[in-house]
Amino acid sequence: MTPSHPKRLLVIATIASLIPRGVAFTSCRHYNAASAAGSANKLSMFAIDTSLSSHRDHQRQFTSDLDTSLEWLAKERQDNDDNYPIDWMDTHITIASSQSTPTDNKEETLRVPLYPLTAVYTPHSGENHTLVNTEPRNVQMASDLVAGKWGDRSLFCVTLRARDTNRLASVGTLMRLIDTEDRSISGARTWPGDILPTLNRVVVTCQAVGIVDFVNVENGYNLAESEYRIANVRLRSFTNEATKGKTEEMDSITNQIVTDYQKVRSTYINSQSLASNELPKFARKAVHELPDLTTLNDELDYWKLVDTWQVLCNTIRQAKQTQLQGVINEISVQVAMEAKGPLELPVKRRNLPENVQKQLEEMEQSAAADYVELGMEPILDFQEILSMNESLDRVRKLAAMIKRERARLEAKESLIRAFLTELE
Repeated sequence: MTPSHPKRLLVIATIASLIPRGVAFTSCRHYNAASAAGSANKLSMFAIDTSLSSHRDHQRQFTSDLDTSLEWLAKERQDNDDNYPIDWMDTHITIASSQSTPTDNKEETLRVPLYPLTAVYTPHSGENHTLVNTEPRNVQMASDLVAGKWGDRSLFCVTLRARDTNRLASVGTLMRLIDTEDRSISGARTWPGDILPTLNRVVVTCQAVGIVDFVNVENGYNLAESEYRIANVRLRSFTNEATKGKTEEMDSITNQIVTDYQKVRSTYINSQSLASNELPKFARKAVHELPDLTTLNDELDYWKLVDTWQVLCNTIRQAKQTQLQGVINEISVQVAMEAKGPLELPVKRRNLPENVQKQLEEMEQSAAADYVELGMEPILDFQEILSMNESLDRVRKLAAMIKRERARLEAKESLIRAFLTELE
């Protein structure tokens, strides 16, 4: 039978719906347009730096954009793991993280600008990151760093902000500013011709250079529009220790990581695999550029692989976002066209019938739950890695993440082969 046989195409097209949740779905996401274009730089996840507030009760709801920066989701994981490493803090409280190792050495305490994000950056990979700043406080922060207000090293700190509680992870990443570019937009007009206010937009190129534990946040509340937060942090020491030959267990785990990663990579770059063909074209191009891996010799090799794996998770999430939004848009437009009166574009969800709005919300919640079960989300898993103190724990965590994805992909391909065999 040829690949164009109708029954074979039907099996391939519907196979995902026949595999149990957590096995069938291909997660989707990617670190933004830069990765989609094959660039080495990775954009931040449209992080919105809104005013932080204290911890409050919240419903266990997913976001419509498959964002997993949710404290309630982390809490669910914590309930099943006595050693769960992520701690959260309110910005007005001096904290001592249970994962940190406080020291009396004042030279290791840094006072730096703080940039809360709904994203996680891991250090030591050597890759450049791009942050697009439109919030007045973040534009001001970039300006102050360039002007040397914070010293010659131009250091600032980013940390994960939970979208549901606005609390901050107590372990963050130290960033070094490399370059800035003013991409402000002025002179834009509305459709009637009114001139719009200038949109200040500063693009920052930076590198993640270390892991920090928070001591406190000096100005957590009641900030002026252009006032950014300032944090006191302790920089964790980093030595590029060898992983190869360190212990028998470490060698065993790192060897398995290499084997599992190579299998995942070969599946995604195989144009005939279901994993590859389920992705949109931009995501297929991105995963085809996954680097080869033959060994993990030291800590730097490890962090480079963590960065690579996060790029894959981000790519898959954005692909999933694109697929979900396509379905939502199609339903919305179809319902709007069936309504009486002229069609208004873009279709606003609030103008749709209530039962349709509820249907769309249920679809988004279901898709998000399926996505989380994939184990390929780019935020909480990487915050866990960032928060861990011991290198062996970090290696174990990454090994489990890659092993799970390999098992999922192999289960899908195996089921497809079984169906095709039956057809023949």
